[in-house]
Amino acid sequence: MIKMPNWTKEQNEAIHEKGQNIIVSAGAGSGKTAVLTERVITHLKEGVKIDELLILTFTNAAATEMKLRIRKKIKEINELKSELDKIDSAYITTFDAFALSLVKKYAHTLNIPKNIQIAESTLIELEKEKILREIFDKYYENED
Repeated sequence: MIKMPNWTKEQNEAIHEKGQNIIVSAGAGSGKTAVLTERVITHLKEGVKIDELLILTFTNAAATEMKLRIRKKIKEINELKSELDKIDSAYITTFDAFALSLVKKYAHTLNIPKNIQIAESTLIELEKEKILREIFDKYYENED
């Protein structure tokens, strides 16, 4: 027999809230991933398909963990096993990766190149340092 967690009132609300999107915001180790996983499973049991949901996290690690937990839970429930094949193509991703996918999809409308990418933070820092150096050099040369 599978032991069910004792959810707090707020966690229960997040799991069972219907008819609207939710944001679960809480500190590290507070059970956000467990709550969101349970919310997804609840929706799946009610007939929603995994590829009809949008599940966004802040980090790639959290998105990967979410997929793993959902996959594990689905494997435990016979009537949901057909959803297993859809998990890898479902939108369980980061906010920035989802936004990038939208920008790429509508690049022609936005009049930007379709091969746009998210810059690595180290590259941004290097570019920022280069620009600052150029500004200081310019003012130094002008003795300003």
